[in-house]
Amino acid sequence: MGLIRKDHARHSKRVTSTRRWQVLRHQILERDGWKCRCCNERRRLEIDHIKPVRTHPELSFDPRNLQTLCGPCHTKKTRIECGHKEKSPERKAWADAVAELAAETATQAKE
Repeated sequence: MGLIRKDHARHSKRVTSTRRWQVLRHQILERDGWKCRCCNERRRLEIDHIKPVRTHPELSFDPRNLQTLCGPCHTKKTRIECGHKEKSPERKAWADAVAELAAETATQAKE
């Protein structure tokens, strides 16, 4: 299990836990208009290192290496960087159907 943890270590933890990061994070959110650069979502926003900290630590605090992504887009990008395949069309269709059903249920609950 130690090997798995090492392979999936959050190299950016020592960056994102600093006060400097918190200030920079807010600046990037402002710069990007508080929306995901991929899909324009405005919820669950995260700041992504375009070139990962694990391979480019010198770019950790460079605003040109940072972008705002929503949680799902950030997860997708990170999974691909780590060598995971994209979801199959069938799995993506299933995930989309479940998300749509959840949204409909939430809308009905509000009514």
